[in-house]
Amino acid sequence: MNGDIDRIIKFTAKHFVFDEKTYPELVNNSNKQRLIFAIRHSVLHLAKTSGKVASISEAVDHGKEVDMAQLRADISKALIAVLRLAEVIGMSENDIVRTIEEKYNDKI
Repeated sequence: MNGDIDRIIKFTAKHFVFDEKTYPELVNNSNKQRLIFAIRHSVLHLAKTSGKVASISEAVDHGKEVDMAQLRADISKALIAVLRLAEVIGMSENDIVRTIEEKYNDKI
């Protein structure tokens, strides 16, 4: 790959910061506690966004139109949460690509 995912990971980390100003719960926390908080909070963002996507899909089952604009916004939010989580646990673009290739037993 060419580093685009790594650049997006860094970009999301720059704008999705886990600090005491944004999250007062982090005051006086150890590095391990901060890591656990960052993992949990990233996963909560992902779950929240997944719920929004599910809500759109469920509404369609009841005859409503697909809200494509909201789906696009939520897909971007989901990707932000995933990439922030990747950064928090130390995954790089190469790590992500390798695990995807291993899952499908194929090369990109």
